[in-house]
Amino acid sequence: KETGAKGVVFAASASKAGGSASEIDDVGVENTAVACRDVGARLVLVSALAVDRPTSKSYEVTNFMGGYLNGVMDAKLRGENKVRSMLKDYVIVRPGVLLSGKSKNGVLAVELNQGDTIGGGLSRDELAGIVWGAMVSGKKGVTVEAYRKSTRTGLQPEFVVPSGNELTADTYPGLFDNAKSN
Repeated sequence: KETGAKGVVFAASASKAGGSASEIDDVGVENTAVACRDVGARLVLVSALAVDRPTSKSYEVTNFMGGYLNGVMDAKLRGENKVRSMLKDYVIVRPGVLLSGKSKNGVLAVELNQGDTIGGGLSRDELAGIVWGAMVSGKKGVTVEAYRKSTRTGLQPEFVVPSGNELTADTYPGLFDNAKSN
């Protein structure tokens, strides 16, 4: 049980080669949360935008892709809820669609939000910066949505942009300074 690990990033998801949505996004997340609890490590879970919005187009399209991906959003929500029930030291990051290319402005181009009402896309390097920021920020018990500001949009027609829950900063850890715990 003594690993020396202070933090774990779970960024896996269902894949043809790796397992079904239930195996990875639910049971795999639960197993990782148990391991983090047992060794006292912080967990940063990379989940998905719109997990709390089963009537949104994003949720419906993603959840009903079929095959090994079928039910992926349901599995992600079950996994998130298990993390919340088992751990205190965690951050859940819900990125929007991953865009090709690299960021030109880094942290200044991205925004976090809370409430699963606003989303958009972001690059892999922007997501990596956000995950690192989550790991070193010291915030606990937080769930955020992550996207590039220029792509933000309401997840459902009734959601107003801006929402009033936007989190911005000039450093990736700083994005979490005003994040509210779940």
